[in-house]
Amino acid sequence: MYIISAVVEKNQSKVALFDKEYKFLAKKEGAVADVAGLCSEIITEAGINASDVAYAGVAADEILSGLEEKLGVRVLGTTLINAKALGEAYELNDADTLVIVKIDETVECGIIMDKKAYTGAHNQSAKLAHMVIGFGGYECTCGRRGCFEAYASISGLNRIAAESGVAGAGELTHAQLFAMDTPEAKSAQKLYVEYLASGITNIVNLFQPRHLVLDGAFTKVGDALMTPVIDIILRDQYTHSNPNKCEIRFANTEADTALLGAALLGR
Repeated sequence: MYIISAVVEKNQSKVALFDKEYKFLAKKEGAVADVAGLCSEIITEAGINASDVAYAGVAADEILSGLEEKLGVRVLGTTLINAKALGEAYELNDADTLVIVKIDETVECGIIMDKKAYTGAHNQSAKLAHMVIGFGGYECTCGRRGCFEAYASISGLNRIAAESGVAGAGELTHAQLFAMDTPEAKSAQKLYVEYLASGITNIVNLFQPRHLVLDGAFTKVGDALMTPVIDIILRDQYTHSNPNKCEIRFANTEADTALLGAALLGR
């Protein structure tokens, strides 16, 4: 038997074929509207039939209706961040527990427990971006105040920079802010590090994962940002005195872990 994996992100879709041992066999890319067509093409080009496919795992933040009927194959769905979490965990010797935190314009979190993605009652990823880390603080897009996302996202970074009086605040990236050496920038950097590390430490304390995976452009900034953030997480996690502390690593950007994770949905 075979497995089809599909990932839909922004204006692009990727489809892959795996064997029953989750070995990658083939891949195709195209527009979002072409998912069903790409799946059909990859089946045909492999010389197999729909009846040879155990299921199609689809990672998309919006459900693709009608795909199951078009393919004649059972379709299992999840969010992009959950698929990435599953793929990262599998590549880490099929880890039992893992948390991935991705930060850019938003904050997304995926949780792996007992080798399965936590989805709750609504088949979604864990909405840890909307836990409050600053009561009565910045207004969040969700309508609450003080959410982790309101501080850790790009917009949160720029709000902190603006309040600190940093030149250019409003359009800064993580790399730009942490390359600055003014007193205002140093103040903003310190505040951002504290908020970011506080939110991530809360997540580690909640789930006690074996692995914490950090993803997003902020991980490319270097020691100016990552060293103090990781130091705080290691210092403040509840099990800081345990020799088997949570292992912190960066996401694998060389492999398409979301495609792998979507393929793992039916196991």
